[in-house]
Amino acid sequence: MPKIIFLGTACSIPTKERDNTSFLFLYKKEIFLVDCPGSIVQKLMKVRIDYKKLKNVIITHQHPDHIYGIVSLIHTQAHLNDFLHIFTNFECIKIIKKLVKIFSLNKKPYPRINYYNVFKTNPFYSKNRLKLEAIKNKHIKNSFGIKFTFGKKSLFYSSDTSFYPKMLKKVKEIDFLIHDCTATSTYFKKHPQLYKMHTCAKDLKDYSEYKNIKLIPIHFLLLEKEEEKRIKKELKDLKKVIFVKDFQKISLQ
Repeated sequence: MPKIIFLGTACSIPTKERDNTSFLFLYKKEIFLVDCPGSIVQKLMKVRIDYKKLKNVIITHQHPDHIYGIVSLIHTQAHLNDFLHIFTNFECIKIIKKLVKIFSLNKKPYPRINYYNVFKTNPFYSKNRLKLEAIKNKHIKNSFGIKFTFGKKSLFYSSDTSFYPKMLKKVKEIDFLIHDCTATSTYFKKHPQLYKMHTCAKDLKDYSEYKNIKLIPIHFLLLEKEEEKRIKKELKDLKKVIFVKDFQKISLQ
């Protein structure tokens, strides 16, 4: 069965214990890095993943905390990797191409970069009973979540998004849900602009309560003292909820 290793679980503002959200999806011999914030090579080393062999990167949108580590990753793979597949949207492709050119990473000894627009072919990846689909969310232009289907099971990662029933309806039946859970409903009421781009714990709880899924809340904004405890309290009645930390590994079974 696939495994997930969480490299970060915080929003754009990290804490001492939690960095920007990103994770590894491991299935058979394939490894996918989902979103690429800073210090990514050091994080891979900490979880004993060989960064030289990383071939697949998915970037869900063009905000800095999801994309700014890609230049460092390419740079560290000089002389060590032949190619790198980057699956993302058109906006991110433009940004990465500019950065690669600015830092002169578009020639040897750096890896050849193969860019894939996830909306041109959907599923954007299909191999060895693993299928990856991009599903638009409600965050910024062409941002998307990812549905992973492996055998008879599936997982959906929402990425950063406001609560968007249309997206979840399109995902259909899933076994696992990794979803934006930025803060409590109390915090959102104090800062209502968050509703436009992110999801509060109460909305996520109300959706998940009657669904037969394992919920993994992520992307925490912990600027207020005790906010993490309040998030857990707001989700406490759910029977199948997993609270993860940075560098935690889970099996999807």
